[in-house]
Amino acid sequence: MVKEMNGVSEYKNVILYLLRFVGLYLLAVWIYNYFLSFYKNTIDPLTALTARLVYDTYRLLHIPAEVIPAQNEGIKLLIHQKYIARIVEGCNAVSIIILFAAFVLSFWKLNKKTLIFLLAGIMSIFLFNILRITLLGYILYAFPAYQDFWHRIVFPGLIYSWIVFLWVLFINKILIKK
Repeated sequence: MVKEMNGVSEYKNVILYLLRFVGLYLLAVWIYNYFLSFYKNTIDPLTALTARLVYDTYRLLHIPAEVIPAQNEGIKLLIHQKYIARIVEGCNAVSIIILFAAFVLSFWKLNKKTLIFLLAGIMSIFLFNILRITLLGYILYAFPAYQDFWHRIVFPGLIYSWIVFLWVLFINKILIKK
């Protein structure tokens, strides 16, 4: 019996970390859903910003594109006047940013380095996501037959790989002091 208790205390830090992570994640998701509740019948500002930045990226690349609000159905993306996809709430990367931030904040090391890394990480995820949507939109325009492969496998894999890269970077550069 004593040996079992030593096993639990041996993993106390891991258990506490997981509890903090889950607690912070659930709290942030609840706050975000509360924010979204104000936009039930309209497009939320973060999704609108995402669509606008995708549009601006296409303009920067001299690709004729349009983003048109589509009532409760998100924002339509057109390239060369051809309907390509809808940019909806799930496209704004907030859920992925929440996951990233909960991981970082769960270590309770809120110092200047962690805060800078957290803000830079959030910005990089947001920008990565804009580039992801822009590239995905153009691939869907050029190769519509492969929509499921690119939209459900490749691009989610890319953004989640970016998150894992940031987590590894955080652990190696911020948490582990050399």
